[in-house]
Amino acid sequence: MKFASPEFLYALIAIAIPIIIHLFNFRKFKKVYFSNISFLKEVKQETQSKSKLKHLLILLSRILAIAFLVFAFSQPFIPSNSSEANNNNVVGIYVDNSFSMESSGENGSLLNEAKLKAVEIVNSYKKTDHFVICENSFSVGSQRLLNAEDAIDKLEEIQITPETKLLSAGVTRLKDAISDQENNNKAIYVLSDFQQTTSDINNIKNDSITQLFFVPVKGNQLSNIYIDSCWFSSPSHVLFQQEKLSVLIKNNSNNDLENIPIKLFINNQLVSPASFSVKANEKTVLELNYQNKTNGIQNGKIELRDNPVTSDDNFFFSYQISKSINVLEITNENSSNKIKSVYETDSVFNFNSHNVNQLDYSLIKKSDLVILNNLNDISSGLSASINKFVTNGGDLVIMPSNQIDFNSYREFLSLLNINYYLSIDTTSTQIKEIAYKHIVYQNVFEGKPESNINLPSVYHHYALSANNTSYKNTILSLKNGNDLLNEYKVDKGTVYLSAISANNEFSNFTNHALFVPTLYNIGLLSQPNHPLFYTIGDNASLVLDKIDNESIYHIKAENFDIIPKSQSTNYHTTIFVGQNIVNAGNYILASKNNELGLAFNYNRKESDLTCNTSDEIEEQINKSSINASLLSSKINSLNSAISEIKSGKKYWKLCIILALLFLGAEIVLIKLFK
Repeated sequence: MKFASPEFLYALIAIAIPIIIHLFNFRKFKKVYFSNISFLKEVKQETQSKSKLKHLLILLSRILAIAFLVFAFSQPFIPSNSSEANNNNVVGIYVDNSFSMESSGENGSLLNEAKLKAVEIVNSYKKTDHFVICENSFSVGSQRLLNAEDAIDKLEEIQITPETKLLSAGVTRLKDAISDQENNNKAIYVLSDFQQTTSDINNIKNDSITQLFFVPVKGNQLSNIYIDSCWFSSPSHVLFQQEKLSVLIKNNSNNDLENIPIKLFINNQLVSPASFSVKANEKTVLELNYQNKTNGIQNGKIELRDNPVTSDDNFFFSYQISKSINVLEITNENSSNKIKSVYETDSVFNFNSHNVNQLDYSLIKKSDLVILNNLNDISSGLSASINKFVTNGGDLVIMPSNQIDFNSYREFLSLLNINYYLSIDTTSTQIKEIAYKHIVYQNVFEGKPESNINLPSVYHHYALSANNTSYKNTILSLKNGNDLLNEYKVDKGTVYLSAISANNEFSNFTNHALFVPTLYNIGLLSQPNHPLFYTIGDNASLVLDKIDNESIYHIKAENFDIIPKSQSTNYHTTIFVGQNIVNAGNYILASKNNELGLAFNYNRKESDLTCNTSDEIEEQINKSSINASLLSSKINSLNSAISEIKSGKKYWKLCIILALLFLGAEIVLIKLFK
């Protein structure tokens, strides 16, 4: 313990005053007259004993009262770690300005309360100290050192933002900003409502040099119901197709909700009004059904109404219905027309068949699906072109010929990192297993067919290697345990590898009813499948085939037009779509020759308004073992708390209380102790 004014300790000499008074008071004698002296000796002994105890207690009270009064003027304190260092301070202040901070608190919105506290923190330091102000947008220049006046100006400019950041990300950004200030005291203050979805205190790295202080702002408990996400049962979309859209809805309240209305809009047209019910603090999945009626971009919006939180009442999504799917068959002169007959009967497919010896390789890049049919070998040029096509997101079907060059196919399939052909198995067998739940057959069968269903027979097939490959799904398998049709995920593309030829010498598969839906659905699935929606603040990117090299891309909406950052290679263009988007809604990504629908939604982490209590924050701090403390959320105590942080724990108020307490004890002893 130390004293701010140790010179006052000389006043402890005043303790001698009550001691002297006490000693002189002992020498005074008082005559007492007794009518009967038979008990004189006993009374004298009792009076002397009680009197002596009373005088000693009074003396002790006076000594302690004077001592604590002197200590109060001397201002005792226990110094903190920061008070031992120099007086230069660098302070980082992180103000959470996400949507949840719009909630009401004791002093208006939680954001306004946080800004008031942040200003109070700045005013608690010297004008010569430096500050770094950080909020969720992580804007350019936000890591710059500011003086007190500029820091307060920047705090007053903070507004609600749709961007959501984890607590650890904000702390890390401030630590990076002040890390090079070696000869200064460092402190970081975090002002937030400490939502459970974003308060990842356990991910904050411990730093013994920088003091971390959590300042919670508490709002009124709000209930909220919101749309969390949505998805389609099928990833492919065609004109007049019946769509089934699943919507995940969460109820962040303590009340059961029934018959809540919800609406689905496609291109601003109401297509599916519905209602739902959900239990308290539970979630439900609602299925909405409708039919695609137009080609092109489909801008979707799911809408419900829920007060007082309205930022998550709309959920946007977007997808594309292609006017045509480009299918390219690469074959030889001896091939049958089985594959051609599948795709030419539907106008959604733009089917072209080319002999491998007369192939223009530029057609591969312009295709959605490439089918290698009945080829004896794969040339090095074709192998390289197909590999680039699949890597950049194209779909590939491989149906070998009756007599293949095993070495040629092995080199080609190994380049794709998938299984390759080993030998011909001439044993007659039959298809045994169909992956009914696979997306290729998802809408083909009504439930699981009976076990005695008539399945294709196989007379010869190629045995596949058993080496580890890219992500693999077995779609069709044989009774002898071998695979007949496999799906492989290769980079951004998909490869379907058949163990049989399309010729009748190998099987009757091409004549079976299963052949048409298999090839047809593989064709539908080859459509470019872009994300249904993006989350604002995630800095997402979109990879496009680089067809129009000279085009400039724009992201457009009503009264909105920006040129996003992009990066091009020889084969594709990456568009960083997440930058500069701050409002949820439907947008168009447009170039000179192409248009693509985009949808952006606010981060749903802000929709769960459950916040950590002070006890829960303290518990997480203790579990994480980080150099952090929790400061009182009361505005009138924040300044004194910071003062103690800087200079140490002061005890002068306690000394005054004790001095008054002992003076009171003296009065009680004099008046009541007889």
